[in-house]
Amino acid sequence: MINIDNMIGDMEFVLGAIHIAMQQGGNFLVSRRAPNGPIMKEPNLSYIHKATWGMYAAGVDHGIIAQLLDWAKDNALQPNGDFYIPGEGTEYKIMQRVYRPLTFGKVAVWIGHSIMSEKVIKRILQYRHSSGGVFNYIGDDPAKVEEQPAIGPLNTSFFGHLMIYLNMKAEAIKTGEWLCNFVQANKKYMSEQGVMYTNMTPEGLLVTDIKPGGKISGMVDNKAPKQEFWQVGTTMAYLAVLYEKMLDSWGFKEDQAQDYLDNALILLDFEDTMPLYTYLWPSKCKVGWGAGELLRILVKYKKGTQEQIEKAYRVARNVAVFTFMDNQLPNGGWSCMHYPLSELIPEMALDYKPLKGVVNVPYSRIDGSETIFLPGEEITGEFLGEMKTIQTGIEETLKLLRQRP
Repeated sequence: MINIDNMIGDMEFVLGAIHIAMQQGGNFLVSRRAPNGPIMKEPNLSYIHKATWGMYAAGVDHGIIAQLLDWAKDNALQPNGDFYIPGEGTEYKIMQRVYRPLTFGKVAVWIGHSIMSEKVIKRILQYRHSSGGVFNYIGDDPAKVEEQPAIGPLNTSFFGHLMIYLNMKAEAIKTGEWLCNFVQANKKYMSEQGVMYTNMTPEGLLVTDIKPGGKISGMVDNKAPKQEFWQVGTTMAYLAVLYEKMLDSWGFKEDQAQDYLDNALILLDFEDTMPLYTYLWPSKCKVGWGAGELLRILVKYKKGTQEQIEKAYRVARNVAVFTFMDNQLPNGGWSCMHYPLSELIPEMALDYKPLKGVVNVPYSRIDGSETIFLPGEEITGEFLGEMKTIQTGIEETLKLLRQRP
């Protein structure tokens, strides 16, 4: 077991660095607004959807955040209630159709912005399958939902967060049930093979037949250094937050909510088997979100054993230090990312570790590549949003440790 005094000292040290990183990142995002940067200038919603999250986490004035949401409403809101800009590539306006408004939608609720209108919420609800899982895309016609062959935890968990903040209890719990089923379907694979499959059919069957090139979007293991590690984190974050909401706001008893926390802890155990080198890849980001939320909630409800708290802190710290702060650039932001859509492409060799403040990757989209170009403003917004949960989790744990006899 870790010495408590040493743990307190380490947490204080890490928190000091996080505070500086958050301030620098928030300042970077504010500086990247039009006319000086691409935020609210480039005709692509990806420059603002996570920037709103990061700005909120960094304590940026809500009036500035509202400017970004106003821009999205004026430039990207379509007659059917979806958000996209017609000239965007399919990797944005199709593959991420509901993901982007789910991201900025929760921020809009937090600051009381009107962008989440009744029409928009009604459209977002159409993305939810009867199983509780959420599709990434359903076509353009609200009268005809085009169901997709697979559902994953990304859009499902982000949908659930928005439902929580809209206080839509039934929808949020249905989301949690789907994610628990997802974890349970993977439980044996995670414990015995070190593998989590990341897609399910609408009928609830885990997709385990992975074709060459499809590994990166179809599974996560505890060996390869560059994967969609966020699949673990986004699920863990939602289940932990749902547990809290059920107890604090919706009048459920502890035994009615326990299953959600238990499944989050199963994911923590799986994450604890990950080698340190996996934290060097940017897609570890949402793991910090999950570990931060889980750490905070274990402490808040006095549910965690010392071993579980140490695990959650270790994971959260690894993301904060190795994924986030070690890769933060001198300007306060983070590098763009050429997000791979296949594990067989040459872009898998790219390394996002800065050397002397410079990252050795192309600074713009690579034509013809099987990647999605994620601008630095998007990466910065996401990292700040997730690092804030790590900060809060550590702060709450410190309060508990300082109260010890």
